[in-house]
Amino acid sequence: MEQPLVTIICACYNQSVFCIESLESIKKQTYKNLEIIIWDDASKDDSVQKIENWIQQNSDLNIRFLKNTENKGICKSLNYAYSFATGKYLQILALDDILLENKIEKHVGILENSKQDDALVFTDAYLMNNDSTIYQNKFIAFHKKYLSLESGNFFEDLLVKNYIPAMSVLYKRSVLQKVGLWDENLIFEDYDMMLRIAKEHNFIFDDNVSVIYRMHQDNTHKKLSNQIDQSVFRIYQKYIGHNDKVKCILKNYIINKYKNNDLNGEQDLYFETFSPNGILDKWLARNKNVQLYKVFEVFKIIIENRQNKH
Repeated sequence: MEQPLVTIICACYNQSVFCIESLESIKKQTYKNLEIIIWDDASKDDSVQKIENWIQQNSDLNIRFLKNTENKGICKSLNYAYSFATGKYLQILALDDILLENKIEKHVGILENSKQDDALVFTDAYLMNNDSTIYQNKFIAFHKKYLSLESGNFFEDLLVKNYIPAMSVLYKRSVLQKVGLWDENLIFEDYDMMLRIAKEHNFIFDDNVSVIYRMHQDNTHKKLSNQIDQSVFRIYQKYIGHNDKVKCILKNYIINKYKNNDLNGEQDLYFETFSPNGILDKWLARNKNVQLYKVFEVFKIIIENRQNKH
């Protein structure tokens, strides 16, 4: 029986130190019907040269190498790389992470026997440092307090926080064609896509770890924290009014930005959906003096404490 084609999209930006180790983890896959699409987002190190040398040494593999002449960001680059994908299933791998050898084989088997409503399969991930030393902790435990996971619908849970290791996911490409491509207004790709898919489909959780995630000082979430906060806000805007959790997350984001004198109209959409409730909300909606707002907060706490005593 012919194996379905799997597309592996590899993302690289200044990952010269790690890219070959990641590419070798693809080469070592027990599943062989692969097309490999590598894109480099205008790296400033010698990533491109290393990747080109590796491709020359592995001419038997089905590889396409895309090189951006300017940095376009992960979502725009991913959409371009995806335009060349022809596989039934899709794996995305940053070229500092690692696939364990039977990852693709096992997950293709799971998806080939899955239900129509199942969109993808994912697992936990080992964590490692720059030297490829494995930590005792794992990815999901690092991001989620409660570890009991079962296959099913993850939408409500993911609205609270994203804890799915992106490199562990094998997608049905038919689902991506249905929900649309990655939002190019965002600085990172996985959370928005997870929510959009989870809103309509179920996820399969495989409790066998299949990947290794590298934690190091150049991880995007450490270097671009402010832009990531803005992207998270844009993601939650899509679900504004969905439930009280989203309302609370958006409100806290706006308040924190306001107190740092960094509010740029984010409050407008929020208060279009939720009418200002009390003087603090009205003050926040108009982006008035921050120091007076803090004074109002103190008085509100004092009054609430007195009311609780009675």
